[in-house]
Amino acid sequence: MSIRNYTIILILLFSLSSCKDTENKYSTDEITKNIASDLQIDHLNIWVNNPKKTKERLTDIGFTAVPDSLSAVHHGQGTAGKYFHFLNGYLELIFVYNQNELEDNVLKNKDLDFTERANFQNNGASPFSIALKVKDYKTEKIPFEKISYHQDWMEENTSIYSAKNSKKHLKEPSIFVVYPQIESDRFETLSDLKNIPEEYDFVRAFYKHKNGAQKITNIIITSTDLDVNTETIKAVNGTENLTVKNGPEHLMELYFDNNVQQKTFDLRPQLPLIVYL
Repeated sequence: MSIRNYTIILILLFSLSSCKDTENKYSTDEITKNIASDLQIDHLNIWVNNPKKTKERLTDIGFTAVPDSLSAVHHGQGTAGKYFHFLNGYLELIFVYNQNELEDNVLKNKDLDFTERANFQNNGASPFSIALKVKDYKTEKIPFEKISYHQDWMEENTSIYSAKNSKKHLKEPSIFVVYPQIESDRFETLSDLKNIPEEYDFVRAFYKHKNGAQKITNIIITSTDLDVNTETIKAVNGTENLTVKNGPEHLMELYFDNNVQQKTFDLRPQLPLIVYL
């Protein structure tokens, strides 16, 4: 693992269309399913209006947060985050820290959904984002129509790819794909944290939670108006340990370590989140 990956924690702690080939015997659904198998969860976002209070809801049930002094501001984007790291991904509480910068950014990137998602309490938009990564990363392996997005906090000549669907269907979770340099690190066990270089040994503490949580093993996200037949949602629902479905309210359910402790924490109404430990 590169030192760059650990530096990212400090500074970020942030299509294939339906091809018609007459010689191809496989259906479009089968093609999409095969390509979707290359997708993995990188991290999850929940838009919040009160980052301090919602962060406390999570720390109160035993999660360790990355200190605010090390949490990222997304320069040029107008947002910042509160972070909770696990062995196979992280949860970000994302919020607006500079409204003017947010609005200026949207003027430059009209196809993005930041303003609408940030206003979720008034417009009914889903407050959730799903950040994916691609095995053996190539942009052409992203199995849905996408929009290239570059911002000040990113390295030169790099881009995140947002699903075009996310701007059109606000009651569905927002979907985007990160590039390799900002992918979250993955560890099989807590003992593997020793692989983090000594100069970043303080980072190891961020993965250790008082409540015993280690890995996210299942994610269920409920949308109030989901079209399950779009390329984007088909790809998402083809991703391991992830299900997006219709329901009466926007809700994220996170299972840790296959719910081995048989504990449940319902964090509503402060957070649209149920945690299973």
